[in-house]
Amino acid sequence: MQPILPIDGLETLLPPAAAHEELCTADELHTAFPDDADMITRSFCQDKKPGGVMPTPKELLDLQKQLGLDFKDPNGGNGVGGNPAFAVLAHSSALTARRVSTITPTTFVFTPPPPDGSKPTGQYSVLAFDPGEQFVEVASYDPTAMKMNFYVVFFDKDCTKAGCSNGDLLTNTLTTGWSNVRVYEDTTALNNTIFDCHVCHQPKDSGEPFLRMQEIAAPFTHWMSPQTEGGRALLADFHEAHPTEDYGGIPATLLDKSDPSKLAALVTQAGAGAQPNAFPSAIIEAELKASAPGQPVVNDPPGTSATWQSLYDKAAEGLFIAPPYHDVKATDPTKLAAMTNAYKSWSPGGADLPEIRDVFLDTALRDMGFAPKAGLSGRGLLVQMCQECHNANLDPTVSRDLFRTDELAKMTREERDLAIMRLNVQQTSRLTMPPPLFHTITDAERTQMIDELKKDPSAP
Repeated sequence: MQPILPIDGLETLLPPAAAHEELCTADELHTAFPDDADMITRSFCQDKKPGGVMPTPKELLDLQKQLGLDFKDPNGGNGVGGNPAFAVLAHSSALTARRVSTITPTTFVFTPPPPDGSKPTGQYSVLAFDPGEQFVEVASYDPTAMKMNFYVVFFDKDCTKAGCSNGDLLTNTLTTGWSNVRVYEDTTALNNTIFDCHVCHQPKDSGEPFLRMQEIAAPFTHWMSPQTEGGRALLADFHEAHPTEDYGGIPATLLDKSDPSKLAALVTQAGAGAQPNAFPSAIIEAELKASAPGQPVVNDPPGTSATWQSLYDKAAEGLFIAPPYHDVKATDPTKLAAMTNAYKSWSPGGADLPEIRDVFLDTALRDMGFAPKAGLSGRGLLVQMCQECHNANLDPTVSRDLFRTDELAKMTREERDLAIMRLNVQQTSRLTMPPPLFHTITDAERTQMIDELKKDPSAP
């Protein structure tokens, strides 16, 4: 089953004008609103000041400028000389994980951390961009409220209404020609959709939101970097498809200076250095090499790691979000070569691109958390496929909270029947459970989950 964003995924959100009013309504805490808020609110809410005008970004570069994340010197450095810091990720366990690989990696462009190692206290932001999606994710710190806010910034293109092609979405064409830009914060109705930021960034409703970086220690397994063996292998695969072009808001001349240690420093200095279920890259990579000496360049057959397996088992039990894949490379070399050639030979006006993001090893989808662990019971499937978003620790005010797989025995017959209906909804709907963007299950596994939900809730 192909991972998809549902066609009706945003229908519960406010229309653009109402969303803007929601974003730009001042509170008593911000006495100099919007200038004393986070950078997203400060930039988009300038029309709330006398004589101010709401910006209308027309491209990714415009949004970067609004957040102070534009590159002043394309021949300079990473996070120095007026440039923002940046890092490029080749495999993820985040919102768009099913789409992230070396041919379509995620770029993170962010405010450089204080060089003296101190806690950042002013306005700073992190912008994450994925090709193929008509949105960007932004984390922005509010120094007045002293908290991190999370946003999804959606935009349209000329092709949006009729349907955009792969050429429109999977090339640099996506970074320009924006319209109808609208911003939704994680405290709005966004948190009752599959775009909810809290699942990763505030997994306990009683806690504070925080920046997430599971691979926060060197050698930063799935991050491109000229400083590590795995990072160089990932960069080599990336450059096969993108030899000389700008990518994800980063100039081509700088891409080889991707540095995940700078993002790790920002996350750590912001107070989130102790990550839940952190991925200990050095230990896992050493175990992989011991099991498969061709790592990290050769990933088929894959390596094994007892340390990684422990992380995976905890995620399968519903205790944490899934860890990233154990190998440095998550791609099928044959698929990747074919899609790289298709991308390099594509030209505007010609035949459309294929879905170049379909490059994962099919046999590794379970280890990546995109499909469930083999051999689970119906209850185990519900836990691994659903509990990440449906548990008692998350926001109790949203309708999704009625379906808690960690409290299955307490679930009413009515809620169980609703869940069964959701398991049978067509795959293009936002009501589909589990969302195909995140998880793939077989028909047999779906039947197992339904059979578990059909049981009498009062039965032991």
